Amino acid sequence: MAKKRIEWIDVAKAVGIAAVVLGHAMSVHGTTFHVLYWWHMPMFFVLGGFFLRPVQPGGWLTFFKKRIFPLLITYFFSGAILILLSHYIRDQSWSYTAHYFVRLVYGGRTLNHYLSVFWYINVYILTLLFVSLIITFVKNREYQIIIAFVSLIIGSSYKHMGFLTYKYLPWDFDVTLITVFFMFFGYLYFHKIQELVKDLWFVIPAAMITLWLVLMQRADQFNFGFFLKSRLIHASYHHIAISRVSYITIIPILVSLVVFAFCYYLSEYVPQFIVKPIQVLGQHTLGIMYLHKAMIDILGNMGVNGDYVKALLALLISFVISYAFNSFYQSFKNPKTKAVS
Repeated sequence: MAKKRIEWIDVAKAVGIAAVVLGHAMSVHGTTFHVLYWWHMPMFFVLGGFFLRPVQPGGWLTFFKKRIFPLLITYFFSGAILILLSHYIRDQSWSYTAHYFVRLVYGGRTLNHYLSVFWYINVYILTLLFVSLIITFVKNREYQIIIAFVSLIIGSSYKHMGFLTYKYLPWDFDVTLITVFFMFFGYLYFHKIQELVKDLWFVIPAAMITLWLVLMQRADQFNFGFFLKSRLIHASYHHIAISRVSYITIIPILVSLVVFAFCYYLSEYVPQFIVKPIQVLGQHTLGIMYLHKAMIDILGNMGVNGDYVKALLALLISFVISYAFNSFYQSFKNPKTKAVS
């Protein structure tokens, strides 16, 4: 029997991908923009740790087949389609397009335009692999936590590192040093998180602290910026510089927990005819992640104005394409056998 899906997790994925799309559609990088980046990408790495398990002896091939290879296939397939789409829509030369296929292999921050968000897939695959290796071969929980914190400290201690003629490492490898911490958090504390999202004695103070941080950011008394892709991190309170590591340890986790709690109560107390479509949306976040930047660009070229309108349309169009493709793929993969009369 298949395990029952945890509804609030699908809702959280939907809220997270909506925040990602909105962040990419925003033309003004004010308080809302910064607050979205506090949590939306870290939250997806926390979610990625929820159902991780140590790999059993002799099980690495199965792990790669189930967890890594499908992501690689969708990465290169979606990348190739979008590179060709960009070639015709953006009127790019064939030499530029051919070199873009090379950049697709190199990945990370060398990808731009329609593929600028593909860095996430690179880093997610690497993070998934590294965390799985550590939880499989490092049995001591305290050592796992130490490894996660050391990785975070190292990953946030410098601006960037080049490789050969490229300014950045392949697949944004150094970003993985930061994201390992968030996926570890999801892995280690999944069961505790399920308790916290239901506990109003935690949820209400956490939400109040989050609101206070947002208001302080808006009033320019608090200034926290956390952009994973570029590894751009800055933190100050009343214009006094503060430890970047302490804030990227606390704030993304705090806000993610508040979002989780909101999604839990939404899934529990809002009518199903409203929640169900949100859940379905949350089950197609990967397709939306791949497609939405192209949709935002195309909508902009069509004259669609307004950040929120553009974000909503890009979200819905990407979802419809992803849903239709997934339905077609599933029907092709598992055709229904017709009854023989």
